Amino acid sequence: MTDGRTRETVGPRDRAVIAGELGRQPHDLTGIAARCPFGYPAVVETAPILSDGTPNPTLLYLSCPAVATAVSRVESGGAVRRMRTACRREGPLRRLLLEITGLYRERRSDLAGDGSDTTAQTARLGAGIGGPEGPEVASCLHAYAAALLAVETGWLSDPPERRAKLQEEARKAWERFLPPLDECWCRNKRCSRWDTGQRRAAIDVGTISVRLLVADIMHERPWTVLRKAEVTRLGEGLRPEMRLGDAARRRTAAAVARYAEEARSSGVYSIVLAGTSAAREALDGGEFIHDLGQENALPSVVLSGSREAELAYIGVSLDLEGDTVVIDVGGGSTELICRAKTGAVKAISLELGASRATEHWITSDPSTAGERSGIHQESRKYFNRVKRQFGPGPSGRVLAGVAGTITTLASLDAGLEEYQSDAIHLRTLSLQAVRALVARLGAMTTAERAALSCVQAGRAPVIVAGAVIVQAAMETLGYESLTVSERDMLDGLVLRGA
Repeated sequence: MTDGRTRETVGPRDRAVIAGELGRQPHDLTGIAARCPFGYPAVVETAPILSDGTPNPTLLYLSCPAVATAVSRVESGGAVRRMRTACRREGPLRRLLLEITGLYRERRSDLAGDGSDTTAQTARLGAGIGGPEGPEVASCLHAYAAALLAVETGWLSDPPERRAKLQEEARKAWERFLPPLDECWCRNKRCSRWDTGQRRAAIDVGTISVRLLVADIMHERPWTVLRKAEVTRLGEGLRPEMRLGDAARRRTAAAVARYAEEARSSGVYSIVLAGTSAAREALDGGEFIHDLGQENALPSVVLSGSREAELAYIGVSLDLEGDTVVIDVGGGSTELICRAKTGAVKAISLELGASRATEHWITSDPSTAGERSGIHQESRKYFNRVKRQFGPGPSGRVLAGVAGTITTLASLDAGLEEYQSDAIHLRTLSLQAVRALVARLGAMTTAERAALSCVQAGRAPVIVAGAVIVQAAMETLGYESLTVSERDMLDGLVLRGA
C-alpha cells in the first residue's frame, strides 16, 4: 500500500486501470490513497471542486471492484445498521470515526484552497465521510471503508505520535463491521486486464544525493509518477584510491532502503539501482552498490561515465528537440554531452564537481571571494579544453542543464517557496541570473543557505561551488542561457535500462 505522506502523481497507467475498475473515465483525480497487494489502485482521491466548478461531495472512494463487492455484501447483511447503533451507544467508536472525519475534512480543505468562492466554501464545509452528517446516521459503508483504508496507509494521518494508535483503532473498527481485509482482495490479479503499460523505477546513487524515479512506460515514453531526492553525501571526503566513509555509507544505504520500499509500494514492475561517480571512483564503490542491491533484492550496476551520459541525453531529449548540449554538474564530476554528426552520443566527464570543488577550495563560512575565484578559474581551465566540442557552434546549439545543482538554482531564481518540478522543467536560466545567485549564495553561511526553502540541508554546503561551476561553464562555452530539464539520466534509465 502507498504511504500517504508520499503524494503520487496519477499517471496514465493508473488512469487506465481506474477507468476499467469504475467502468468510466475518472475525472479530477488528486491521488491514490491505497493500493491492493498487486499494486493496483484500491482507494482513489478526487478534487473537492471539479474542473467545471461543480462541488464534489466524496473525497475518497473505493475503486477496487473486489473490495467494493465485499463491502456491498456485508451491507446487505445489516452492517450499516449495526455501525449506526454502535456509534449511538459507544462513545470511543463515535469519537474515532469523528476524528477520521476531521482528517477527511482537513484534507478536503487543503485541496480546495483558501478561496472565498461560494461553491468552494460549500464543498469544503459539507465535507463529511459519506455526507455532512455523523456516523450514527450513515447510510453506506463504502465511503467509510475507503477512509479507513486511507488511515491505514497514512494518507489520512494525525501527528506521528498519534498515527500508529489511530491506525490500530481503525483496523479494529474495520474488523467489527467489514469483512477481513485479506479476504476482500482478489486472488487472480484481475485488474491486470486494464493495465496497458509498465511501471518501472530507478534509483540513482550519486556523489551528493540518492534519487528515485517511478514512471509509467506508455508508448515508449516515461510518465513521471514520483520523483524524489535525498542528499546523503556518499562522496564526502572521497579522494582517488580511497574507500567510502562509514557514515556516508550508512546514510546512503538508509535512503536506498526507503526508496526501494516506496517504489515497491507504488506497484512497480521492475526497479534498477545504479551507482555513478562516487561509486566509480571509490576503491569499494562497486562492492558497496552490489551489497545495496543484495540487501534490497534489486539488480544493481555501476554505470560507466559514457553510459551515464548516454542515458542522460536520452532523458533530456524526450522534451527537447534539436541540437542540444547537456551539462550535468554532479558532486564529483561534471558531464558534457552532445550528439555527434554520426548520430552517436558524445560525452566527456571532467574531474570537476560541487563536492570536489568545495572540499578543495572552500574553508570559510561564508565563502570568500578568493575561494570562489579559485573554483571559477579552475573550472574555466577545464571548459576551455572542450569549448570547440561543446560550444554553441554555427548551428546555435541549446544548452540544457540537469540534476540537483541546476534545478536548485532554477528554484531559487523562480522564487519558489517549495520545490515544484512543473515550475522549473524547461525554465530558462540566464547567465545574469546565475551570476546573481553565485553572489547571493556565496555571501551566505551554510546555515543561512540551508534555511532557504528550496535548498536541501545536505546540499547547502556545496551549492556555492556548484553554482560557480555552472557560471564558468556558461561563460567559457559561450551560452547566455540554459534550459533546465527535470528529465535526466533517471528517465533514460527507466526507459532503456542499465
